[in-house]
Amino acid sequence: MLAENRLGAVAALFRRRPGFAAALAALLVLIGAPAAAQSFEELEARLAAHPSVTSLRAEREAREQLARAARGLPDPVVSFGVNNLPLSDPGFDRLMMTNKAIGVRQQIPNRRETRARAEQERGAARAADLKADWLLSRLRAELVAALAEKGRAAEQLAIARRQAEKYDALEAILRGELDAGRPAFARLSQIDVERADIDRRIAALEGERGRIDAALVDLVGEAADVSPPAEELRIWDGDVGAFYAARLAEAGVNIAEAGVRECKAAFGPDFGVQLTYQQRESGVDPLGDPFNGDDWFSAGVTLTVPLWAASSQKPRLAAARARESAARLDYHAAVRAAEEEWRARLALYLAAQRGLAALEEKIAAVDERIAAMKRAYEAGRGDYALILDAEIGRLTLLSQRAAERAAIRRLAAEANSLLVMP
Repeated sequence: MLAENRLGAVAALFRRRPGFAAALAALLVLIGAPAAAQSFEELEARLAAHPSVTSLRAEREAREQLARAARGLPDPVVSFGVNNLPLSDPGFDRLMMTNKAIGVRQQIPNRRETRARAEQERGAARAADLKADWLLSRLRAELVAALAEKGRAAEQLAIARRQAEKYDALEAILRGELDAGRPAFARLSQIDVERADIDRRIAALEGERGRIDAALVDLVGEAADVSPPAEELRIWDGDVGAFYAARLAEAGVNIAEAGVRECKAAFGPDFGVQLTYQQRESGVDPLGDPFNGDDWFSAGVTLTVPLWAASSQKPRLAAARARESAARLDYHAAVRAAEEEWRARLALYLAAQRGLAALEEKIAAVDERIAAMKRAYEAGRGDYALILDAEIGRLTLLSQRAAERAAIRRLAAEANSLLVMP
């Protein structure tokens, strides 16, 4: 049934798209290749399966399991043996004190200590989850930036090719003027230099598109060609807890605090319970007196005494307190760094917006000037070469506008990736 469905899909492709493209599409269908994404939402959904994200999710699961294990009891110890077995005449019916024994011993760790250890593991699980969420947010920003840059490169490449066409037309006009005896040689020399710059720019843009495609393959598994969404900058409300970096550093503080509680609890005792069942057989002692068999058991409770606390528990507690102090300092440093990074992105974003507005004004002014020059030329005044020069300058402004638009999307996505998604 599956094969029939695939063959039907192949036939439909051949009917709609004859030629090599249809053959290639049919081959992809037959081998079961995934279809190319048609929207940004499809690409965004793939980011959750990125290996680096799934690795952190697996780390979170591992930490949660370790938190459960930390609260469990150690395995009981079962012992089998004999007591007071004579070596000169081995046997269980020679001495009254000879017996067989079965014992069970169960250690009960300090519950405060195990609880604190479990809290550390749960804190590490929360930290891994935060890292995964933050990484996913950064990957989304990278995806938006890559798609925006790919669109920018394609637009600039088209503009550069149009400029090359304009230079060809301008060169033809100037050569005609040169043949007519007009002084156009200097401008012709400049055209050669400017066209060489355009050729280099075209080559650089084509190489840049290849680099962006490679980045997209790493992100979502294909060189996607869809438009990213219009990225609106989220305004930070002043709450430092809105930063992923601050929350992650706070999780580190919580882990360090649990470590201090664990070391404090280590001064308390660990307990143990042990039970021993003993069996004596009936027999006759060396003096010929008979004795009866009997069964009995022994029970006891053990506890540890922090006798060597000065060389064991106290240094560990001092180290845990030092780690807690370091974690708190790391938290304040992370808050400052996150706020600084967000403000830097905001400043660049606002500068790009101002730059875009200035370019829009310049483009509008150039459009008016070109329109006026064309009207004058149609009225028999002016030089068409000047119109082409103005149009080439306008295309340069359009290329700069494409760069500013891509920068605005990229900077907004980068700034938004610093903040926890609502």
